[in-house]
Amino acid sequence: MSDPVVLPWATRVSRADTGDALDRLMDSWYEALKTSRGGLHAAIGFDEYMQRRDWSSAKQSIERTYGRSNREHEQSLDTLAAAIQCKRMLKF
Repeated sequence: MSDPVVLPWATRVSRADTGDALDRLMDSWYEALKTSRGGLHAAIGFDEYMQRRDWSSAKQSIERTYGRSNREHEQSLDTLAAAIQCKRMLKF
């Protein structure tokens, strides 16, 4: 028996079909991120923005702290961008 394919968070988030589903996915992503951390604790305001579900500001805090093209945080930036886009498409 093979393992199921585990999709990247950005892909999972982009496929959310309701606002509630998107919120749950982003909460799960944030919880997983907090355990691994990856240095995002230094991004000013990141935790507060995530708790308020202000994903645009959370993304901007990473960009301000680490730069837009930081390879170390590329997946986090992709996930936040997918959440922002999905939220716009779902209009909530």
